[in-house]
Amino acid sequence: MLSDKQQAFAREYLVDRNATQAAIRAGYSPATAKQQGARLLTNVDVRAAVNRGETAIAEKTELTVLSITNRLLTIADKSEALESAPGMSVARQALMDAAKLNGLVVETSEVVTRSAEDRAARIAALKAERERLTRTH
Repeated sequence: MLSDKQQAFAREYLVDRNATQAAIRAGYSPATAKQQGARLLTNVDVRAAVNRGETAIAEKTELTVLSITNRLLTIADKSEALESAPGMSVARQALMDAAKLNGLVVETSEVVTRSAEDRAARIAALKAERERLTRTH
């Protein structure tokens, strides 16, 4: 169970994805906000609350990992078809963005902490979204 401050942090983090500012807005000391924000993002319960919030936001905007991935792959295909250096650069970046989005590439600055339940739920959601998109196309 999250404390009121932890809940406030998770809610504030969703505003701008800035852990330091979210910690300050949640009531943590500005002097230690950077450390508190980093620590809070590694807390499994806080991270789960953030993930739930991100999912709710994505559902409201109808964005999913699968829909974004499909758009990025379309951009990559069209850019590659241009057969030019700028086109290839755009194609490469779109493919890298798709790989990052799907967890195939993780930058060292990213914090990825998922429980086994979160991973299973994410996989199930991706499969359901893929099936939904397959039925509508």
